[in-house]
Amino acid sequence: ITTEAELETAVARLRGEPLVAVDTEAAGYHRYFDRVCLLQLSTRTDTLVIDTLSLARLDGLLPILADPAIEVVFHDADYDIRLLQRDFGLTVRGVFDTKIAAQFLGEQAFGLASLVEKYLGRKLTKAFQRADWARRPLPPEMLEYAAEDTEYLPALRDGLREALEEAGRMRWAEEEFRLEESI
Repeated sequence: ITTEAELETAVARLRGEPLVAVDTEAAGYHRYFDRVCLLQLSTRTDTLVIDTLSLARLDGLLPILADPAIEVVFHDADYDIRLLQRDFGLTVRGVFDTKIAAQFLGEQAFGLASLVEKYLGRKLTKAFQRADWARRPLPPEMLEYAAEDTEYLPALRDGLREALEEAGRMRWAEEEFRLEESI
């Protein structure tokens, strides 16, 4: 998504979704000042990649991300929430953080790739983890990598949520999720 019109269409597609997974790619490893370069959003059926360098504003996403009735799934939400607030003034509510969930379950390896492999049996490549996300045009393999960071989050959330409930730790995790919203 590179235009305001495409963003409006995307926001319309996201309205009414009970769950949206979110991730950002930033250029912090290659720039003095960290900046969000991509924003990835996934529902249970669709994944969108927004080129934030092409758009001045993301205000249309505010009603979705700030609605506590919509669950917003992140992996390691702290950094992403801070960048979204700083760069775009976006507030996030309804957080479910898969990293925190994994920590409450006592997982020893709680990186996204490790959790996706354990809970979903899928291997994620982390080849572009430290790539220069500010360069343009981005090659297709980098866009695919970015999309994978949210594509599996809804299913991962389901597995972790079920395990938290079975362990009697869901309420503890939810307390931590609410703290992340107050960043």
